[in-house]
Amino acid sequence: MTDSASPQSEIEKSLAKALAGIEIPPRPAVLDKVMAEMQSSDPDFRRLANLILADVGLAAGLIKTANSPAFGYRSKAATVRDALTMLGLINVLRTLAGLSLRAVLPESPAMKGFWETSSGTAFICGWLTRELGIREGIRSEDAYTYALFHDCGIPVLLHSLPGYEETYTATHVADRPYTEIEIERHELSHARVGAIMAESWFLPDIHVQAILHHHATRIFPPNMPGLAAGTRRLIALGQLAEKLHGDLTGGADHGWNLTGADRLEVLGIGADQLDGLRAGASNTLDSMG
Repeated sequence: MTDSASPQSEIEKSLAKALAGIEIPPRPAVLDKVMAEMQSSDPDFRRLANLILADVGLAAGLIKTANSPAFGYRSKAATVRDALTMLGLINVLRTLAGLSLRAVLPESPAMKGFWETSSGTAFICGWLTRELGIREGIRSEDAYTYALFHDCGIPVLLHSLPGYEETYTATHVADRPYTEIEIERHELSHARVGAIMAESWFLPDIHVQAILHHHATRIFPPNMPGLAAGTRRLIALGQLAEKLHGDLTGGADHGWNLTGADRLEVLGIGADQLDGLRAGASNTLDSMG
């Protein structure tokens, strides 16, 4: 006589079944080439620059990102070599991953405005990190990459999962996290899919965990005992950036009514500071055109 399966194993089987039909986009070849160069004993910046220059869009995007006021570098990058020097190899890898997202993720009519919101939120998130100060090792570049990636599971699910578009476009429930509704309807969430994709695209575990848990209503212990402080800060920065972007553009509040107080507590700021931050976020968006 065999033991019945544990609840956890049943959950894992259900998740595996749900994920079986999901097409996680493979990471672009340029990331593998950059990673291989980074792992060599003596990385060659000239060779790296040539790898990146093979894709004009990536090269231009990398230079634009390095020059973003969100990062606050005093000098300006005129070439890919300059951007490599300013950002450093790890940040270049993550920036290239973020810049590659739109090229590999399929478009959908339901995604109108998705990329503009993602990009604007990412630049606000980078600026916000600099404005509030580096804490828990989280820098502007880290926050920018996280914000670009944190909702990447949505276009993947829109492309791969029948019925998901209805969930994405029609679900507006103020008193429940969106991921709960996704799991109820589809047995998986965009946060889970996004975390899997981020891990396969060489993002560090702190980003992967932040993507996985970014809709959690409480990210403080004891609710999330294993969550690193840096991961909690990334989540809080990202959602505050979304809140500010939504306020400025008339977008959704992304569950701020459920989680806002928790996120502000993580960041050590009060609601009375939001007006000042909103003004700074507006200047950041204006400077990005």
